[in-house]
Amino acid sequence: MLVTRVRWFIGRLAEAPCALAVIGVCLLGSSRSLADAFTFDLMTPGHLIFPSWMPERPLASPKEHAELSFPIIPVAQDDDLVLTVVFNDQVGNYLSVYWEDQDGQRRLLCPNLFENIGLPNQRTLLISRPMMGGPGKIILQSSESVLNVIRVRLDWARPGVVRLVDSVPNGALVTTGGKMFAPEEVDGTPLTPIADSWEGQILTTSVTEHAERIENGVDFQVTVPSEVTRARVEVMVNGLPLKDSLTLWLNGQQAGTMAMEVPDLTDPGFSHSADPGSSFIGWRKGVLYLTADKLRVGEDNFQFQGPANVAVAIRDFLLQVEYAPN
Repeated sequence: MLVTRVRWFIGRLAEAPCALAVIGVCLLGSSRSLADAFTFDLMTPGHLIFPSWMPERPLASPKEHAELSFPIIPVAQDDDLVLTVVFNDQVGNYLSVYWEDQDGQRRLLCPNLFENIGLPNQRTLLISRPMMGGPGKIILQSSESVLNVIRVRLDWARPGVVRLVDSVPNGALVTTGGKMFAPEEVDGTPLTPIADSWEGQILTTSVTEHAERIENGVDFQVTVPSEVTRARVEVMVNGLPLKDSLTLWLNGQQAGTMAMEVPDLTDPGFSHSADPGSSFIGWRKGVLYLTADKLRVGEDNFQFQGPANVAVAIRDFLLQVEYAPN
């Protein structure tokens, strides 16, 4: 059954200047030592070699609100710590992240990693060196007696500088695998829609406000006020098998198949099982180019269709349109 959830209006044509910005970021360089990274897989037993900056092995505490703690000794005066958690997202529950100093005082870094999609998921946080101060612990706390954590990766990141035009989100973190995170994606706050932006006649607008499941049929309605010359659809997808893709339906007609990103093989979202390439946990980008004849002036209806009997979630559905000259 088709469920209508979202109605979005693309406003009148306006223009905004494009400027060059110099943004401070943290970089995970490929030249860094492997000792600067550590992965703890709760699903794969085996002997682990712990880095020198982790003086004790991680400790899981079974209690009403289960906890998993990682003792940390900062490696350098200015290096920040990148925490990536792979977990089973639970609707209505939470998985919080704290920093606990040597005196046992806790600071909340993220109230909830979950996005309420009910699928395996992953989130990344950037923990600044000044916030840590000195040795302490990263603590994951569950709302339940079970952790719901699959894998944890820790990376030390050195500060760096990149130049970005303002049509690109200001970078806070660039990983070795090529992922770039905006500050609001890694500061522990709830993820929010990307703000609308203009470059000449081209508008980029967010259609979705949060992550949501789409396998039962969701109709995203977008109002286009005037004729366009071309368009581009971008969406982040979770739960889609690596061998499959999404089909975009536009106004009841098949518009095309999304070109899906294949994450870098170092990404902790890949399984460490006997068939590591069979699935990926986390968000992947899908894109599709649309010619002018696909969109009509007025209301346009977008639907994403995945493979049968597969649970899929999307977020950050962006529509980029170029308007015809006046």
